[in-house]
Amino acid sequence: MTTNPTAPTAPHTLITGGLGFLATWIAAGLLRCGHRVTLVDHREPDGTPAQLSGIVDAPAVTVARADITEPGALDGLGESDHVIHTAAVLGVDKVRAAPVETLRVNIDGTVVALDYAVRQPALRRFVLLSTSEVYGSRAEDAFEGEWLSVRTDDPRWSYAVSKVTAEAMTVARGTEVGLPYTLVRPFNVYGPLRTGAYAVGALARQAVSGAPLTVHGDGRQCRAWCHAEDFANGLVRCLYAPDAVGRAVNIGDDRHHLSVAELARLTNEIGGGAGITHSRRAGPDIDLRKPDLTTARTVLGYQPLRDLHEGLRETVE
Repeated sequence: MTTNPTAPTAPHTLITGGLGFLATWIAAGLLRCGHRVTLVDHREPDGTPAQLSGIVDAPAVTVARADITEPGALDGLGESDHVIHTAAVLGVDKVRAAPVETLRVNIDGTVVALDYAVRQPALRRFVLLSTSEVYGSRAEDAFEGEWLSVRTDDPRWSYAVSKVTAEAMTVARGTEVGLPYTLVRPFNVYGPLRTGAYAVGALARQAVSGAPLTVHGDGRQCRAWCHAEDFANGLVRCLYAPDAVGRAVNIGDDRHHLSVAELARLTNEIGGGAGITHSRRAGPDIDLRKPDLTTARTVLGYQPLRDLHEGLRETVE
């Protein structure tokens, strides 16, 4: 790409939740495409994935601190060609412990991001990061056109409820004011730089410490694991594909579908852990999650490339 990312004419992309794991990988992809990037977050950079990657020091990157739930929080950040809304409360334990905060941040934050986006005079795309949890507890070959399925009988599901609401808000803006949006539904993204509690990271940390790897429940829960680099590639393509406007798009990896128990065995072998133990599952969980990637392949030209064994080894290291 010949675009100079530090030039004023380079495309400007604003990413909310910009210091986080997915935002960091997305920003790296955007920089390779010649974008200027503003990373907006309520945190200081120290210890975040963006800081650990070194991306915050790139000449074409600006870091801005803002509370995404405050009306007008993004208004002083200049004009943007693209807005990617990744900011959210997430993580099963965190969501279960703070369901009200999850709903407030994820819904109110989307409203603030949309308010900013619709005021951009030359906006090319608004991308909302939703979740594969909108498909319910058994999502095998889930495709974007099917009815969504959420529950309200356990705090665990407040994240999915908030994301369905965020999707509805985005579609409503698209309908009323012609906002050029794309809804992205990620499927189990893993890889280096991710912090916090999630399956691959938790298992990897236990393995490298020489401890037994803990599997919650019987470990039969199945996931399709997608490397962050593949995911970021797919999301960046959403900014440029004309037919992605007004669509929901699954982005994941349908080649690597295995149970949590199988994932633990692989991670134990790679990381040199002390075997596997099972613990009681604290609450309801997703039993099966695998995407249909037809839309991503046909509309975006997307194809996941990273090998699972290689990606797990890289993550463990």
